[in-house]
Amino acid sequence: MALKHTSIQHFRNHHIRHSFSSDLTAGIIVAILFIPQSMAYANLAGVNPVYGLYAAITSLLIYTLIGSSKFLSVGPTSIISLIAFAGVFTIAKPQSLHFFEAMVQLTFLVGIIQILLGIFHVGKLFNYIPKHVINGFISAAAVIIIIHQIDVLLGIERITQTNVLNYMSELITNLPSIHPVTSLIGIGSIIILITLKKTTSISPGPLILVFLFPIINKMFLLPYHTAIVGFIPNGVPEFILPKINLEDMKALIPTAFIIAFISFLESYAIAHSIAEKEKQLVHPNRELTALGSANISSAFVGSIPVAGALSRTAVNYQSGAKTKLANIISMFMILTTLLFFTSIFYYLPLATLAAVIIVSVYPLINLKRIIILIKYKPLDGLSLLITFICTLFVGMIQGFIIGLTLATISSLIQLNRVKN
Repeated sequence: MALKHTSIQHFRNHHIRHSFSSDLTAGIIVAILFIPQSMAYANLAGVNPVYGLYAAITSLLIYTLIGSSKFLSVGPTSIISLIAFAGVFTIAKPQSLHFFEAMVQLTFLVGIIQILLGIFHVGKLFNYIPKHVINGFISAAAVIIIIHQIDVLLGIERITQTNVLNYMSELITNLPSIHPVTSLIGIGSIIILITLKKTTSISPGPLILVFLFPIINKMFLLPYHTAIVGFIPNGVPEFILPKINLEDMKALIPTAFIIAFISFLESYAIAHSIAEKEKQLVHPNRELTALGSANISSAFVGSIPVAGALSRTAVNYQSGAKTKLANIISMFMILTTLLFFTSIFYYLPLATLAAVIIVSVYPLINLKRIIILIKYKPLDGLSLLITFICTLFVGMIQGFIIGLTLATISSLIQLNRVKN
């Protein structure tokens, strides 16, 4: 598929010297988040954590060269990793060679599906999705991410529930086991971030915290056993060819389609949301092709499916990124760290990372729009509200489908009123 726009054209249209410092700061901050997140999400998918780092490097590079969003951070995500694990688990035993090969095959299938959808211009259909449905979906996704940081923020034993209601139930049960020092670090980090955000034009808060707290933790807090990022293994990704097993492929196709759809929906929703604020355009078919290529690149290093990450993209944007150079900087930071400097962030408290994610994602929750729509466009407001509630409590796929269905019905009702 021929692309009319490239990353080179993007960079030519910006004053690199003017934006470099902002891109450098954002790229470093995102990389520091990316390293522990990608390892954790690889673990969720049932593979060695190092493969999350491999996926981060390849997907960042490929998406930056092809994608249309300046801010989208592509790599492993929690939702996609959980879906991938659930799909491969049905045909292979975790930690087995068969499981690893099936996971790589699934990643490859997701990439092929997304590229085909892009070639046949299926992405254009997403331009017809009402904005209030996307806003409801993105707001609910942001709430889900924030809720799932609470256990880390408070030092509670990691909760594996993905459903919000089940998660909250287990969280309430585990409240007596709150770790006081971890909670102090987490809540203190949030206060510092909010304060710096209000007092500076481009908040240096995340960058300050991720360098300051490892020092504080190592010097004063080690006896309190706070949860830290810990050991990050060294290594360079080796390129492999995915092994195609026709029987496994047949079993994995339904999961591959689900991941291809959710991956694109997740990515397009956050990219579209930020592009709207910046008065820029995101091209859906180009996004499908870029994401598909990123997934294929991930398969060639033996890794897991990837998508545009809501939290990291928000951090990238909120940290002042101006161009795609921020993604390239993140990639080189991850690669350099993987090769030489994995020990730097050993003592970084996980609660600090949780705080950075929470403060960065919170602005994406657009509840004010619900109130405005309900007041001036009740049917659209109701669609947004139901999309938000169903995505939050029922599921991402179900919530989006329900919201889209209601939005379609709402449009037909309004059209009928106009005709009458």
